[in-house]
Amino acid sequence: MGILGLTHDETGAALERLPVTIKVAIGEGPQPGEQNGHPRRLDHFVFKRKTLRGQDVVWEPATDIAEAFGEKPTELGIIFLNDDPREVFRTEYAWWTPTGCKCHGELVQIENGDGAKYEMRAVRRTPKHPEGELWPGGYKYVDGPKKGQPVPPCGDGCPDLERGDCRPSGDLYFMLEKFPTLGAVCRLHTSSYRSIRNLSNGLMQIRRFNGGRLTRIRALLKSTPERIWYNDRDGTRHSSVAYILSLELAAMNIPGLVASMTEPVRLLKQRRGNSHRNSQAQYVVRETDAERAEEIAAEFYPNNGVQSPENAGPAEGPTEEDEQRVRICEIARRLGYNEAKIRMKLGQWARNLAGLERELLNELDALPDDPDRRSDRTGAKRGREEGQEGQHC
Repeated sequence: MGILGLTHDETGAALERLPVTIKVAIGEGPQPGEQNGHPRRLDHFVFKRKTLRGQDVVWEPATDIAEAFGEKPTELGIIFLNDDPREVFRTEYAWWTPTGCKCHGELVQIENGDGAKYEMRAVRRTPKHPEGELWPGGYKYVDGPKKGQPVPPCGDGCPDLERGDCRPSGDLYFMLEKFPTLGAVCRLHTSSYRSIRNLSNGLMQIRRFNGGRLTRIRALLKSTPERIWYNDRDGTRHSSVAYILSLELAAMNIPGLVASMTEPVRLLKQRRGNSHRNSQAQYVVRETDAERAEEIAAEFYPNNGVQSPENAGPAEGPTEEDEQRVRICEIARRLGYNEAKIRMKLGQWARNLAGLERELLNELDALPDDPDRRSDRTGAKRGREEGQEGQHC
């Protein structure tokens, strides 16, 4: 009949778990092996498929899918495969490195005598607990102006989030309407604040409109330009254009809207006739950190394949100097420094890290003013307002 936990659960129901074999994005990551490459934002969707290149499994352009959607598509018909919005669109704060997810946090419900409340909770891999432990736990700063103060919890105020190492993470799972594939699923990843908010809001509205149902419901995944404003590190205000994701569906009237959303359901009912067997099948996706780490980390770290230094520090928590060293290493990599040169610089400027950071920032400012480097300079502040679509990815 099957294998418990592998093909079937305790009730005898089949485990409908699909692999991700197609990736949809509005950006391009660095090319494999490109040491100083930057992610590139796009104004349209691209499609990738897992392919074996030499001994590595990589994501390469899926030209057959691209042809089905035409040149530079900005909206896609997609079909959801589960009624649970948490299985359709998974969101969390996440700090990805090329070897895995170092820290991730999400909203949890806390029960107490005053009723239920919600808060952000994070789990981090530390030298003491490489398998992961609740963060920040009881950790406190051991040095610097914040010595003795508790390390901030997950969310606003977390230094890793403010620095840009940790970012919002959203993964949308679906089937393409024009290029449907059975036995596999498509995924779109984004770290844009605005895109994650739009996708979540659109998904919830569609779900409520359909009485809590999402399975086999159709929607349009759209990429839309928006004018955004942000401040650089000197406080000067600038504007730019960002392409933001959303889930939408429009029609001339309510019957037309319902017909458009539920067309896949109607077609499948016609195919099955009066048989309703498996009509409520819910498909889910499970991806491991190892499968995704290098792919997602490459969206944000210009020096592809090089992990950011650990900055969790000893059990007492990270120090101000640890955080400054992380910032310096990240800026140096954006400038194309290799690891040996970074270590040499840190040794030469060991007593004046603030001066080294200023020197590197000035060197970064002197580079040609293209969008990627401008994004590097404005850092996490711009990431909050514009969203960083990286692969976007």
